[in-house]
Amino acid sequence: MTARLRVVDDFYRALQAKDLDAWGELWTADAVYRVPVTPDGVRGEFAGRETIVAALRGFFALFGRVRFTWDAEPGGDPRRVLATWTLEVELLAGGVYRNRGVALFRLEGERIAEFTEYADTAAFLGVFCAKAATARRFFTLLRDRDSAGWGALWHEHGALSVPYPPRGCPALIEGREKIVAAYGELFGVYGQFDTELTGVHPAVSSDTVCVEFQVRAHLPGGAVHTAAGAGVFRFRGGLISAYHGHFDPRRFREAADALRGV
Repeated sequence: MTARLRVVDDFYRALQAKDLDAWGELWTADAVYRVPVTPDGVRGEFAGRETIVAALRGFFALFGRVRFTWDAEPGGDPRRVLATWTLEVELLAGGVYRNRGVALFRLEGERIAEFTEYADTAAFLGVFCAKAATARRFFTLLRDRDSAGWGALWHEHGALSVPYPPRGCPALIEGREKIVAAYGELFGVYGQFDTELTGVHPAVSSDTVCVEFQVRAHLPGGAVHTAAGAGVFRFRGGLISAYHGHFDPRRFREAADALRGV
């Protein structure tokens, strides 16, 4: 094995062992690490060994067992190596993260000076997108009836829209206080309100997150309202600036009419 292929081999072995000290030693002090997407949904670049190691440390805090496979080939330029890889990570919070990609290494001696990676961005964002985490928390707090926590997810000037509202209900509610008040009224009459996310789909290079969900709500008198729907989130400053809910308007109207009959 040549020296440059040994550097790449050590790179992936250290990642698999979650050995940040050994992995950090493989970089030059002023190295550059480029990734196709960050948890914020945009391209990323990390400059300097300390910054690169710190960025990976944040991910390792979420990882259990890590399994890598890789294959490296020397480039025509003696400083470059091309690697293809697959990854499977057991997440400490539950579930498995899988991805695969291609990496381009530029070496200075036996240290990595530049690293550019291409991977499945949808797979990455589906697990690590910061805005997707907010979307998940949105439904968790609804289920728990935590109106204060749920309200804290919203931007002060947020807007909630429903394309086919029941009679007497607004199609658009603007402002965090009004949105929280409207949902507070619902919490007050539902016997139980359960939500389950069945899909989370962050957009790449955009602040949009689309979700699919199911609702099961116990209405006064013992009736149970069930429905499936979809929602589109947009964000400003990390907070929800707009939410557009989409679901079967007939079933929602039936539930709203039952609530008004209380």
